[in-house]
Amino acid sequence: MRFFSSLQAPRKKWQIIGIGLLVCLILFIAYKITSNLMREKERAARALAGRTVTVEAAVVGKRDIAPAFSFSANLEAIWSTDVSPKADGRIDKLFVDEGDAVTAGMLLAQLDVNELAAQVMQAEGQLLQAKATLELSVLNFQRMDALYQKNAVSAHTLDSARTQRDLAQGSVNAAQGNLLLLKARLDNARIISPLAGVVIKRYVQAGTFSKAGSPIFAVADTSTLLAKAMVGEAQIAELSVGTPVKISLNALQGQEFKGVLTRLSPAASVPTRTFTAEVSIPNPDNRLKVGMYANAYIGGQVRKNVLAVPEGALVLREDQKTVFVVLSDNKVMQRVLKLGDAAGGWVEVKDGVKEGERIVVAGQHKLKDGLSVRLEAAGGQQTK
Repeated sequence: MRFFSSLQAPRKKWQIIGIGLLVCLILFIAYKITSNLMREKERAARALAGRTVTVEAAVVGKRDIAPAFSFSANLEAIWSTDVSPKADGRIDKLFVDEGDAVTAGMLLAQLDVNELAAQVMQAEGQLLQAKATLELSVLNFQRMDALYQKNAVSAHTLDSARTQRDLAQGSVNAAQGNLLLLKARLDNARIISPLAGVVIKRYVQAGTFSKAGSPIFAVADTSTLLAKAMVGEAQIAELSVGTPVKISLNALQGQEFKGVLTRLSPAASVPTRTFTAEVSIPNPDNRLKVGMYANAYIGGQVRKNVLAVPEGALVLREDQKTVFVVLSDNKVMQRVLKLGDAAGGWVEVKDGVKEGERIVVAGQHKLKDGLSVRLEAAGGQQTK
């Protein structure tokens, strides 16, 4: 035991020495890094002290700002519907195709009606037969009634004649109903447009067997198109119905069209918390097509007499928007700004600078905090 104790004592001693040397090495490295950083800062300060940069400056003032919001949307028809037959049948003829203009009640397609027409003729014959039987039954009842008045026939005979007359009347009514039903089916073989518009889709070819309710055409009113955009909670308060909207379409080489904000959704969609803004765009010459991708630009409420700086004066520092403020000794100080809406190259400032202060509007990207500057006005004139 004494032998092992004598071996452990030197080992602990060397461990303590090693830890001490490691601590000294760490402290030495930290000292060198700190000394280098301090020397670099001193060198940068000396460089800045002897350097003057010519920049353009402007005085911070107030102005009106009219913010604009942009949204993306697909163009939709003001209304559209699928047109389908009310009866099963093979499509005999199609009278229109995609792109054709149609009017309300216009015949678009016709089902094969040969079988239905034959059934209608058969039903018409059955109705005539039933009417003839009714006439005979009525005459027979009248004769039996006259004979009964003279006690020439029994009451039973009169009742039988009356029953035959009523049964014949029932047969006429049934034949009339069947004829009306078949005529309605024959009429349903004519597929007509419910409203005026343009055929934007044809689903089937002539000769196809179509089931009742299966769409054959899609008809839409494209005289006015809609651009529906999703608007956030922060933007909905800025918009109002009736506001003019500028529409730009990439498919037409960025050509611009005029629209009007016609509807704002009264309730937000959950869970996105967005509202639907609906813009109506007149399309009298049909240059705009359903499904085109559009960019909408809508003006918001004008900010009256707010503090603003040029957007070009902003400098990004660690994800923060800043400007260089010129102090009385012609040195600059970089300040972080709290910004509002932007429009027309100007941005509203809520905090960070005051009215009347001078800020650098050109040459700011070569500045550092504390650097001396030589000022020029925004027009290039020397200032004091």
